[in-house]
Amino acid sequence: MNSELSVLIPFKDKAEMTLQCVRSLYEFGPRCREVLLISNNSSDAELSIIRHGIEEYPEAKVLIYDEPFNYQKLNNWAVKQSAGSMLLFLNNDTELVESSRGLIETMVQRAIEPHIGGVGCVLLYGDAKTIQHGGVYLVSGGLADHVHVGKRLTDVLRLCGEGKLTPDIRHDLSLTAVTGAVTVVERAKFDAVRGFDEQFIICGGDVDLCIRLEKAGFQTLLVGADKGYILHKESQSRRHKPIPYNDFYRSYLSYLESYDTTVGDRFVSIRREAESQ
Repeated sequence: MNSELSVLIPFKDKAEMTLQCVRSLYEFGPRCREVLLISNNSSDAELSIIRHGIEEYPEAKVLIYDEPFNYQKLNNWAVKQSAGSMLLFLNNDTELVESSRGLIETMVQRAIEPHIGGVGCVLLYGDAKTIQHGGVYLVSGGLADHVHVGKRLTDVLRLCGEGKLTPDIRHDLSLTAVTGAVTVVERAKFDAVRGFDEQFIICGGDVDLCIRLEKAGFQTLLVGADKGYILHKESQSRRHKPIPYNDFYRSYLSYLESYDTTVGDRFVSIRREAESQ
């Protein structure tokens, strides 16, 4: 099934970082049907470096999408250019490591289950110690946050094991959403909800996709840390771009569809008393 996996990696310049992502995928990831690198207004010089750098990978190729940046439109367009029955949305500022071996394969196997929609995994910052993403949960006011963000992975795993911290990300668990930085979803399910909502521009569309998948009967899943993790340097390629007000507004409207005002997030209860330990 992994040979039916299409990997979609958007990028703008940052050739060396992008190639590091690709090389790590080939070293520690599964066999893929194709690896599509989608350039969004990259310079000719950076494009040349990337094209030369992927020559050794026959499944990899560069696609050009030189429109104003919109994460949702770019990825929807890229999906239409892809051929696999499984989709992996992958940021170019991510990197697989030794602890990532077998992780994407597990994500794919969970994603093909009939009731599963988007599948994510634990992401660590570049220090390989601190959690950047342990899933996404909704908070009051139409906002979302990452589970256990900023905490040391070893501390979180210990506290979860002692029953002092929830949610327990050691093992697979159902969540409201996972980040689009690393998400596997079956093409048929992605198409069933008409992909990403292009009314979003930069951010929020990944959470919205998971919410709409869940409404359609496909539960979002985080593959537990016991299966490994991937590094995420977090938006290095676009970290200076402000988030448009539009994305906050669209997120608010979308999250209202899932947030329960009486209990909060319907899948996650954060035990904050353990945070000071």
